[in-house]
Amino acid sequence: MQHRIPIVLILMLYVGLMAPLPTRVHAAQRCFTETNQCMEGRIAEFWEQNGGLSVFGFPIGPLESAQIEGKTYMVQRFERNRLELHPENARPYDVLLGRLGVMRLRQTERDWFALPKSSDTGGCRVFSETGHAVCGAVLNAWRANGLQLDGKASVSEAESLALFGMPLSGLMTETLSDGKQYQVQWFERARFELHPENAAPYDVLLGLLGSEAQAFTETPKPQPQPTAKPTAVPNPILSGPELNKRRGAMPAGYWSLTQYGVQLAAGSITYIPNIRYSDASPGHKYVVLSISVKNVRVRGQDEVYINPFRFTLIDLEGRSYSHISSTYSLDSYLNSADIYPGYSGGGQLAFEIPKSTAPAQLLFEHESYAVTPMVLDLRTTPLR
Repeated sequence: MQHRIPIVLILMLYVGLMAPLPTRVHAAQRCFTETNQCMEGRIAEFWEQNGGLSVFGFPIGPLESAQIEGKTYMVQRFERNRLELHPENARPYDVLLGRLGVMRLRQTERDWFALPKSSDTGGCRVFSETGHAVCGAVLNAWRANGLQLDGKASVSEAESLALFGMPLSGLMTETLSDGKQYQVQWFERARFELHPENAAPYDVLLGLLGSEAQAFTETPKPQPQPTAKPTAVPNPILSGPELNKRRGAMPAGYWSLTQYGVQLAAGSITYIPNIRYSDASPGHKYVVLSISVKNVRVRGQDEVYINPFRFTLIDLEGRSYSHISSTYSLDSYLNSADIYPGYSGGGQLAFEIPKSTAPAQLLFEHESYAVTPMVLDLRTTPLR
């Protein structure tokens, strides 16, 4: 007896064979106003699938080519790490993370091999490969995150290892960029920081190694050269109080200057009695300026970066003021990372000056081939 295959089943098989195979859809472009940077494609897909903002932070640069261990790859830098495209590898290894923990220790002239070994204090995971133990809250945070390698919802140790790497130190106390001391532990690709002032799970945070590494150039820095010191500023026609009164009526002024391949702009001067975490001293006020810095050089022709920033405000009497270190307290504080040719950066700066005076000049110094500071004269009538 012969078995006949129903014609409907034949048609279904035919349609199934003729249908196109499903293709991977890369993540659409996603932009962040916090850093004015975007990500898309495989990088965005990898970012979203493997921890996103809490693990990698915001993008701080565009997708660009870079030399990694003598080879050229397309990379994108984030606040906490660097994502590298390796099309020669099969998924998920076509995107790899930079070993920024190793890099930052080297940049700060520390040899992780020479760091004191740490031991098991109970309930720890000991890595014999590096001679260090990971314990307590850091171990919990290390195990809670990992690269998605097997498609399962749970995080395996292999996935945590792929994301963070092995420990390079024990728990140690360090002074971080905010000037405060924290207990930290270094890994190949991360720095775990204990923040007991925060409730769990935010009592353990990842350091901003991507931002720190970008602000540091591995090429030999030029020897410091004397820069032109600001000289006393002669009083303009308007007195200090008169100029203050005039500026109060037009706070949206705009000044711009282009020199040495850099375009510097300042505007929106406002006077306020306090910023988020501090009040002005008696008899003083805060001057807040919006700053924009653009590297007007052409990419590929003149690869000179602008790094770092130093701003000095000169008042009507010729006195100088450095911008206050707590500018992160402002709504849009200045991002002082490297600015590549063709790109710009900026934000807000705050200076504390006496109430009786007003800004006269803004000096900007940076590490480029410019030695003399750029000077914006803020006494003149600003452009609308």
